[in-house]
Amino acid sequence: MLPTMNTMAAAGIITMPGIMTGQILAGMDPIAAARYQILLMFLLAGGSMLGVILAATLAVRRLTDHRHRLRLDRLQRR
Repeated sequence: MLPTMNTMAAAGIITMPGIMTGQILAGMDPIAAARYQILLMFLLAGGSMLGVILAATLAVRRLTDHRHRLRLDRLQRR
């Protein structure tokens, strides 16, 4: 999630104007182009967050038992 958050922090300075230029040159309204790009940034961040949550949940299920104790023996492949 950290790289995604860093990208979003720099989006207003670097990423957004570069991407929006093509849309504006194609004839899109500048406000609509900005909204579109903000939506895309949030969708990418949301997808990353869902991936992180899914990976963490699967790891917890794999490495713990029904009493929520850590089972290091489950790290090895069988």
